[in-house]
Amino acid sequence: MSCPRCHPPDSATLQASPTRTERWVLVGGPNTGKSSLINALAGSQLSVGNWAGTTLERLSARVDLNQTQVELVDLPGTYSLLATSPEEALVVRELLQNPPDLVLNVLDAGNLERSLVLTLELMELGLPMVLVVNLLDEAEAKGLKINLEALEEDMGLPVAGTVASRGQVAEVLAKAKEARVPSPKVRYPEALEKAIDRLTPRIPNRALALLALMGEENLPLSQEALKAVEEERAHLEKTGLDPYLLALEARYATAQEVYHRVAHRIGSKPPLTEKLDRLVLHPLLGLPLFLLALFLTFRFTFTLSTPWVDLIGRVQEVLAGWVVALPIPPLARSFLAEGLVAGVGTVLAFTPLLFLLYLALAFLELSGFLARMAFVADRAMQWAGLPGKAFIPLVLGFGCNVPAVYATRTLSHPLDRLRTALAIPFMACGARLPVFTLFAFVFFPRQAPLVVLGLYFLGLITGLLTALLLGKVLRAERGEGTMELPPYRFPPWRLLLRLAWARTQSFVQGAGGPILIAVLTVWGLLHLPFPGGSPYAFLAQALTPLFHPLGLEDWRLVGALIPGFIAKEVVVGTLGVSFLGAEGLNPLSFLAGVKALLDGLLSALTGTLRGLGSLFLPFSLNLAPEPTPLQVALKEAVSPSGALAYLVFVLLYTPCVATLAALRQVIGGRVALAAVVYQFSVAYMLAFLARQLLP
Repeated sequence: MSCPRCHPPDSATLQASPTRTERWVLVGGPNTGKSSLINALAGSQLSVGNWAGTTLERLSARVDLNQTQVELVDLPGTYSLLATSPEEALVVRELLQNPPDLVLNVLDAGNLERSLVLTLELMELGLPMVLVVNLLDEAEAKGLKINLEALEEDMGLPVAGTVASRGQVAEVLAKAKEARVPSPKVRYPEALEKAIDRLTPRIPNRALALLALMGEENLPLSQEALKAVEEERAHLEKTGLDPYLLALEARYATAQEVYHRVAHRIGSKPPLTEKLDRLVLHPLLGLPLFLLALFLTFRFTFTLSTPWVDLIGRVQEVLAGWVVALPIPPLARSFLAEGLVAGVGTVLAFTPLLFLLYLALAFLELSGFLARMAFVADRAMQWAGLPGKAFIPLVLGFGCNVPAVYATRTLSHPLDRLRTALAIPFMACGARLPVFTLFAFVFFPRQAPLVVLGLYFLGLITGLLTALLLGKVLRAERGEGTMELPPYRFPPWRLLLRLAWARTQSFVQGAGGPILIAVLTVWGLLHLPFPGGSPYAFLAQALTPLFHPLGLEDWRLVGALIPGFIAKEVVVGTLGVSFLGAEGLNPLSFLAGVKALLDGLLSALTGTLRGLGSLFLPFSLNLAPEPTPLQVALKEAVSPSGALAYLVFVLLYTPCVATLAALRQVIGGRVALAAVVYQFSVAYMLAFLARQLLP
């Protein structure tokens, strides 16, 4: 019999052989470059979703290695397996309850000593491991030289050196073949070691016993084991020993010893990070730079997305025209043209805008500038009586309110969690952005970036004032907090593009179900025969007098707010069904439609080139796309003052059902219900005031 290693099988044999699947997880602290590493290793489309049972983002990719298909999974950044946040709890759960085939422990070469503390903890899990020392270029810029061979010998594990942002990751896959189960390296004080030994009959996993002794609660242990742990903890505490401090001090001491053996200083030069921080974190210049960064983000988004929003609008018109020309029953024609195309298509027309916004936010996040923005905003957090790290859930709220609400669990004080959770629904999430841009393009084309930026700030200020007032009522103490500032980095464009696309795709897929259901329901209520007329129109017309003080007299505008309770992005689709369905559509021949599409594509390409040239020019640029039928109809239905009031109301009124469900879990059902009444009242009052700003 021939040896398969010496005589590889032919292609037919390879195709017939079964493909093995493995799961490799990337584990490391925040800002160690895990996302860049997974992108460089896979070299394929990244997948972004949520972890099962959570709203935490899951980044993964697949790579084929001979006959093994490997799923690379990026676990959330963590400093320790002793969970203090939902992200860290997820890491512990995945490693203990769903053990991977391989752990790629990613270390920051520039902060190697701190990274090694987590490494020493991971080594006690008994899982196959490889150490990946990333960011070697940044370590060199700091004047540090890491001896990878010495580190490999000292830790007893294969070590790969990488600069993932430049694609220098070839060693990782080679070292993965040498992966092995490590031996625990830390020797703890005798009292703690004896406690671990006594727990061994009930908890055979050393790492699990240590976590239990240190106070980790969410562990897969029996009642008998938990009772034994409590007895050992009580025994240690009676002798004046804290198992948490004993373990932590031993790990830090071992990490320090290893670091001094493998890291050497090769020079000293002021790092770029230090020079830039003198400007970005300046007490006087920091805030203006923060505002400028936000403005440029929206300017970039609007200027470059405008031609492509116009193109997708053209596609929508052509498809609707082709449908109207089909020889099918009128009701079916109406369903396809006015329901699917005009409704869902109106929402999808904003995909370019969402993609460019996610691209800009990914750049701010991965470059290290977003953390500086949070640091500058820390003063505002303190003014509102919140800890500085409360800004992170608020920033998450600009993407989606749901994970932002769950992220408040990282705040230690219950009142901090309550006040931050009630402030988050006022943050302008991505689902509101299509509504903002639609009305901004129609009514304020030359000031569209400023209008949308102003809405974002209005939501932030309203949320902070809510937290401040609630703190005064509850007499909450001012919170404390710390924040890590990563070094500045220029993230690779391939990673930025893939992240932006994956997040846009995830957003559209996640919103597709609610949008489709809501839009088709509205179409059905508008067009299907009911006794006494359209139920949707009847309900919307009944509510419309309530909105007359806001300058909203068209029942179709008011009606769109009703399904907006399901998901805010549904507002645009509902407006498309209501207005376009009422006006009707013109039939279009196939050739005429193709010509219109080609003309639209040419206009989009030339418009993008013009946008790139005018990106940093002064204001007074017309950023609005060519008027679509929906935009024309909206301009006739409401005045600019009413449109501004509508925008403010959409920003602040009751959030989507998913956000309410998250609030119910985090702060309780009664408080969440009271929050709904409060949010509606605030939205109505501020929308009324906004109407007074314009004639």
